[in-house]
Amino acid sequence: MQNPRSIAPSFITFEYIGAAIDEMSSPTDEQIALIRMTLEGRRMIYPDRFEQEKLLNLHKAKMHIEQAFAMLSQ
Repeated sequence: MQNPRSIAPSFITFEYIGAAIDEMSSPTDEQIALIRMTLEGRRMIYPDRFEQEKLLNLHKAKMHIEQAFAMLSQ
C-alpha cells in the first residue's frame, strides 16, 4: 500500500489550480442576479437560456474546484 502523502498533488499542481480559480474570477452583480434567478428555477427564453445555463455551470465548477483545493490543502 502506498503512503498517502505520495499521492498528494505537488506544489506546482496547487499553483495551477489556484491560477485556474483566479482566472475564473468572481461573478459581477448582474451575473450573481442571473445565477440566483437560475437557482430559483426561473429560466430565460432561448437562446439566452444557453448563456444562463453556461454561467451557472461555470459558477458550480468554480465552487467545486475551490472545495477540492481546500480539501487537498488540509
